[in-house]
Amino acid sequence: MRRLAVIFLAFILSALQSAAQVDSTSLRELDARLARYFSLLEPLPVEVKTQECDALIEAAEDPSLRRQIALRTYRHYLNSTLMGDEAVAIYLTDKWFSSGKIAMESEADLLNAKLFADVNRQSLIGMRAPEVSLAGPYGEEVTLPVSLGGTDDIPRYQIYYFHDTDCAKCKLETAMLRSLLDDKGYPVDVVAVYVGRDEAGWRKWRESTFVLKPGPARVIHLWDPDDLSDYQLKYGVTVTPRMFLVDPDGIIIGRGLDTSALEILLSSRLRDLYHNYGDEESFALFDQLFSLYGPTVGPDDVAEVAGILEDRTLSRGDTLNFKSMEGDLLYYLAAQRSEGFREGSAIFVKDYILSRPWIWNTADDSLRVVGMAGMLDGLLGRTPVGSRIPRMPLKGWNKFRRKGGYLFFRSEGCKVCESEAAAADSLGIKCFSVNMDALERESPEIAGRLLDTFDLSALPAILKIGRRGVVERRYLSLADRLLFLEEKQ
Repeated sequence: MRRLAVIFLAFILSALQSAAQVDSTSLRELDARLARYFSLLEPLPVEVKTQECDALIEAAEDPSLRRQIALRTYRHYLNSTLMGDEAVAIYLTDKWFSSGKIAMESEADLLNAKLFADVNRQSLIGMRAPEVSLAGPYGEEVTLPVSLGGTDDIPRYQIYYFHDTDCAKCKLETAMLRSLLDDKGYPVDVVAVYVGRDEAGWRKWRESTFVLKPGPARVIHLWDPDDLSDYQLKYGVTVTPRMFLVDPDGIIIGRGLDTSALEILLSSRLRDLYHNYGDEESFALFDQLFSLYGPTVGPDDVAEVAGILEDRTLSRGDTLNFKSMEGDLLYYLAAQRSEGFREGSAIFVKDYILSRPWIWNTADDSLRVVGMAGMLDGLLGRTPVGSRIPRMPLKGWNKFRRKGGYLFFRSEGCKVCESEAAAADSLGIKCFSVNMDALERESPEIAGRLLDTFDLSALPAILKIGRRGVVERRYLSLADRLLFLEEKQ
């Protein structure tokens, strides 16, 4: 590539060096050939591009021609959409224009070039992220690069995201960034720096606009209300949003990013580091696998599938595939709501994940598998089959607890809840119904106790309660039962 660039440089100058004067015709020809030359240089590193630019400028003997080449080269790299090219524009400013070797078209242009260079020179690709002291939401001092913890097995990249709460583009970019991190499960730390001074607006932003789901991605919110850190100069924050990607060693590997570009960079960097659990392909595979067990899947079926996966992986010494397949199964089971799947999940998380710490032993395992299994185990462990539901200061509850029947937790405006209620009427089943929305409004303390006692992570939730409050079955669907009876007839 270097040899081709040198040849093409000679091709440019051979056509222009002999020109009697630098007129509009020759300049149009210069622009056309420079465009081809710059495209040839695109895949080369910045260091090579700066050398090529020097050679190009120095080779022009005519002062007027040299000036035109320098100016056109500067404008190309200043306006380039290729990440990292701004470093060439800064180099040209320092080498040729600020030094006075070549004059810009006006003093204003020179001032703007110097300003651009000064604002961007400290945060270029390949440089160590500048240290900046900022404040957290409660006044705590935090210094970039931030250390949020991590391990050697899964390097944690950091995203520096400078934003404003009143910026329309920031709102759109934040929604896209939040969606990416929630969907992809990248093990990254997001440092979201608010550039404004509206503390109330920032609090609302933190609590509602930029909230990530529990997972491997983490976010820390910072600001500098008194403008003491000089982050604007160090990171070139003249407009928002402004996004950087910093590698685990604190080196800037992406700047001026949008969410699409960030995804490309992260995917290429993290492709081989971790398994993307619970993707569409794995869900489709388990849908097909469990369909072989008929319309109703039971806990034993879940255990059998998990055992088959173990026999084909771990039993043959393939720990990596065991972890990826059982991890996929965990995410699949967490999304299922029927009785057989849920009760089978309770056994699965204990036997295949939580009881095997020597297998699930990396930071990524802890964040995305063990953590998920622990959360699921906690939900499934609330009033399991055989336990007794507690007394509650809720009208009619303790009488129902003594006699037993169907316990029906529902939500207002829930179509599935309405369908289950209609099925109960058709089957002649009387349920003790609890409207959780109304209860949260009228008696939030009691609602909280119910949420802590039962798995109400998805509504409706229907349980069959025996005499004296013993739980006989959970995760029931009366609509499915009605459909089964109708089909049987």
